[in-house]
Amino acid sequence: MQINRDQLLNRVKTEVLQMRLQSLHHAVIVNLVRQQPPQQLKRSWDIEVKVGKRPIFQLPPKVNIMQVFDRMKGKLLLLGNPGGGKTTTLLELARRLVIRAEKDEKTPIPVLLDLSKWQNNNQEISDWLVEQLKFKYNIPKKVTINWLENQQLLPLIDGFDGVSPELSEHCLDRINKFSVDFQPKHLVVCSSFAAYKNCHNKLRVNAAVLLQPLKNSQIQDYLLLARSRELWNYIQDEPELLNVAKTPLMLTMMTLAYEEILIAAWRRITSKEGREKYLLNAYIRSQLGGETNYKWYPRNQEPLPEQTRRWLAWLAQRMAAENIQEFKIEKLQSSWLDPNGELQTYKLIINLISVLFWGFTFGFIFTLVWELKEGLICGAIGGLIGGKFGLPGLKSLVLRIVLFSNGHIPWNYRRFLNYSASRLLLQRIGDRYQFIHHLLYRHFTEM
Repeated sequence: MQINRDQLLNRVKTEVLQMRLQSLHHAVIVNLVRQQPPQQLKRSWDIEVKVGKRPIFQLPPKVNIMQVFDRMKGKLLLLGNPGGGKTTTLLELARRLVIRAEKDEKTPIPVLLDLSKWQNNNQEISDWLVEQLKFKYNIPKKVTINWLENQQLLPLIDGFDGVSPELSEHCLDRINKFSVDFQPKHLVVCSSFAAYKNCHNKLRVNAAVLLQPLKNSQIQDYLLLARSRELWNYIQDEPELLNVAKTPLMLTMMTLAYEEILIAAWRRITSKEGREKYLLNAYIRSQLGGETNYKWYPRNQEPLPEQTRRWLAWLAQRMAAENIQEFKIEKLQSSWLDPNGELQTYKLIINLISVLFWGFTFGFIFTLVWELKEGLICGAIGGLIGGKFGLPGLKSLVLRIVLFSNGHIPWNYRRFLNYSASRLLLQRIGDRYQFIHHLLYRHFTEM
């Protein structure tokens, strides 16, 4: 059991480190603030805490999320707006919890989970958790069940707002049932304000932690620290642009994409959604146009920006259709093909190659044993029979060929995905890929 514990802790530790290093906050620190060694910027947003029916109180800037976690006995609901810092706060908590678990073997093991992957209202949260630990960390199911029964896991659950609205009530009910059945010592759940507010069920936790939008003074402090005084001078008297900057994610994108933003054009956009869309496009242009320390392609052979956008848009749309947040190359399925033409081509090639291969193989063997006539007959029979079984690895190869020939992916797909991660459009965690943020993921699905 100790080996499994150490293995899981190491994998969670690596996951947290990779996600933090691939965050937009880290990019600001390295590229603009130029801290060496890079340290995390101090929390920009205000945090308020609600305990039972008591009045909401605001935390002092120096109080971190770990102190709140300990004081509230490790059972928290983390609420904020999309892009408001929930995942960043959860990762900081996970980092500190991993350090604690490494020092004390009696401390539960923190695990990062994404509720958007729970899409079956008949599935218990415990069963889902067992599946996720097998998928993400390759932990045997029996081991996970044992840990659950002995309260040795600390679930850090993100993405409640990714659960489909018709399942959200069931989801909260299942989480509460999980708390009653397994009595975990600690439990943290993240959600947007809107998704949780619209539910009648409420989580059985000790406190709600509320991440507030940034104040103008906090926006100013952040931009000045990031050496973006000029950007602050442009937006400080623009209420609509300041409103966009109140979301930490948007402020960070604004800081990184400043050279691609035409303030006069941005100012003329009348809707908040339009202003956010403009910023997301500017961010994508800035990431595809700047230098990177990761050389996934030879010089001057990187994909063109329009190719990268098209390939990522296709990936986002297919992921949205499958209702998944993470992607593995090994999980490419024929269901991702257009059924009106691509799927038929794929099936035709599979069947043709299988029939020809097995027909030739059987025909050649039996021609050596008998006469040519009998060999041809056996070859035809063997081709028909063998065609139903196919060939090992043939389906994945043909799938890549069809996707490549239709312009959906480049031939070396893994290199492209790694390149996109180096451009901070995707995040790579082990062999899994996800978009850097759900707002960017949604933006690509609409391209």
